[in-house]
Amino acid sequence: MCIVALMRLSLGLGNHGAALDRLGEFVTEFSRVHGLADDERARLMVIFDELLTNVVTYGYEGAVGEGHIEAALSLEGNRLIMEFIDDGRSFDPLTTPPPDMDLPLEERPIGGIGIAIVRALVDEIGYTREGNHNRLILGRTVSRAGGDAAN
Repeated sequence: MCIVALMRLSLGLGNHGAALDRLGEFVTEFSRVHGLADDERARLMVIFDELLTNVVTYGYEGAVGEGHIEAALSLEGNRLIMEFIDDGRSFDPLTTPPPDMDLPLEERPIGGIGIAIVRALVDEIGYTREGNHNRLILGRTVSRAGGDAAN
């Protein structure tokens, strides 16, 4: 019988653009320690970059530095769980309709592309509002640097 321990690592961030550098270091170190392939690390960066940029831009209505954001990663076998928690205004990104990519660029409303990118990069995504916190939980099966992936 093989028991696989689940390790969850988290990083607390402020709601400002400088948090992206810390988040990049966190993702890079997690990927290195767990042997994630470079393309998996790049996907993680895109996902967290989109989520952080959106919450910093829209979640705090201009109150830079007053919020708290937490990014967490855990890996069990080849199943990666990403959590993104913030205390910004209540917003369920899963209720946002996907952007109409058939419209000419100048006719498209602003917004929606970031969450569409995130959705395309994960296998599953869920949202809850817990007290005064938005909580996104995202999952994906990942490949390791050696090229193995679970089905």
